[in-house]
Amino acid sequence: MAAELAIAPEPAVLRSTVPNAFALPGGRVYVLSGLLVQAQSPDELAGVLAHEFGHVVRRDGLRRLIRDGGTAFLVGLMFGDVTGSGVVLMAGRIVLSAAYTRTAEEEADAFAVTVMHRLGRPAAPMGALLQRITGPAQDETRSILRDHPLPAERKAMLERDDATPSGPALLDEAEWKDLKRICDR
Repeated sequence: MAAELAIAPEPAVLRSTVPNAFALPGGRVYVLSGLLVQAQSPDELAGVLAHEFGHVVRRDGLRRLIRDGGTAFLVGLMFGDVTGSGVVLMAGRIVLSAAYTRTAEEEADAFAVTVMHRLGRPAAPMGALLQRITGPAQDETRSILRDHPLPAERKAMLERDDATPSGPALLDEAEWKDLKRICDR
């Protein structure tokens, strides 16, 4: 596999109007159906999946859970929540928010570029999708998530590090339409 993953990912599509994707500990990768609605090509979707696989490889979700869950545990102890229920709620919220640090996002983007190049596919389409979702260049205060690199910066990096397609198409047009139709149910 082009991503060379030690943990076999378990991608799934969840129905939501929100155009997003996220990785959870254990190799679980979720694509929200709103992202599929916005995606115009298999390369756009593949870039996002490769990005999320980058989070799986680096175990970013687990790192975030341990870091933020540990902090929540200490706060719980300070305020008398010895049952740990506050920790569970806080950890679940943190993982589901998928708000990784800018560094983790940049590294996941770099991983996506590497994977797409190994497949002989361009990485720039992922940037086009991100910009379509977030709109034109915005200032930092209006960024989707402050922890994520700004869409214009990400798009520029993906275009700068892009390569001319040299590998076969990931899906033909009929397969792409079928995938979008099946995931829209």
